[in-house]
Amino acid sequence: MVKVKRSEDINFYERGTSRRRGRAPLRIKNSLSSFLIIAFTSSFLLFSFSSVFAQQAIPLIVSPARQEILLDPSEKTTVNVKFLNQGESPVSGFVKVADFLVDNIDGIPKILDDVSQASPKYSASTWITSSTDKITIASKDNVQLQYTIQVPQNARPGGRYVAIYFEPEGIVPQDTGTNQEAGSGTSTRLASLLYIRISGDITEKAIASRFFAKPFSEFGPIEVETDILNRGDYHIRPKGVLALINPFGSLISQIKIKEENIFPDTLRTFKSEIGKKWMLGRYKLALTAGYGNTGQSITRSLYIWVLPWRVILITILSILIIWFIIKNMKKRSGSDNQYLKSQLEIEKQEIEKLKNQLKNRSD
Repeated sequence: MVKVKRSEDINFYERGTSRRRGRAPLRIKNSLSSFLIIAFTSSFLLFSFSSVFAQQAIPLIVSPARQEILLDPSEKTTVNVKFLNQGESPVSGFVKVADFLVDNIDGIPKILDDVSQASPKYSASTWITSSTDKITIASKDNVQLQYTIQVPQNARPGGRYVAIYFEPEGIVPQDTGTNQEAGSGTSTRLASLLYIRISGDITEKAIASRFFAKPFSEFGPIEVETDILNRGDYHIRPKGVLALINPFGSLISQIKIKEENIFPDTLRTFKSEIGKKWMLGRYKLALTAGYGNTGQSITRSLYIWVLPWRVILITILSILIIWFIIKNMKKRSGSDNQYLKSQLEIEKQEIEKLKNQLKNRSD
């Protein structure tokens, strides 16, 4: 039906008859109707697809999210990992073991599927074995898996970092119940992280490679950024405080630095705010943090200026304006008094003249 109408419209247009003018509004109306139908259909389909994808998201929980294990060279042990399906439908998928590293300032793990991508210094995925690599988790149920860890006899002391993760078949799980460090780096994987420490003499060393705040601020609080680099053999979790000292040497504010893991050969940024809005003068920022098992420490300090110069400028200008007004008022008042005195002198002279005239007449 639509093709016939379009054909007629073209014929009327070519003939140049008056009927063409009568058909133009119909063409516009048909085009508008078609556009609205297509738009409505597309919106409906998009909404339907979005609903389907939302329904496919299955909430999964892994427990424990992370485990810290101390092992000796040549030691053998087992660990358990549980995957819980909170959804209404069963889900199947693969359970894999891979090394992970943290190579970003936010501390988000990156799973390394290829063992060759991992540094031999921190790799341990080849030490771990399991009896199964594919599971099905029933609705509202869980599956607990056991893994065996066999440490080589020549394993060097320090940290090894491994992820045991579940990857559903064709379905993106909803990563609930785990935090960002434990599996949310990729949306299709839910991981339990193993922090394995091989006993022995290890290096514990960290530095604050960057301790920064703007050298001049108009108002507080002061924004401070601290980059801590771990140059040791095992991850650290520094505990520390940031102090703000006023120009007189008194401590006016102190806050704790957020405790976060910093993995070997990795830098992490800590952002803090300290102080109040209204401050004036030269202040000292001092960082003190401790880490490791041997009482290692990090200390840094810097000086900053806080000067609300706009407020000071407005105050000075206001004082100057008031001073000029008072000065002009006094000056004007003095001029008025002088004028009054001169007028009084003139009046006195006139009175004396009148007195003399009256005296002469009386004589």
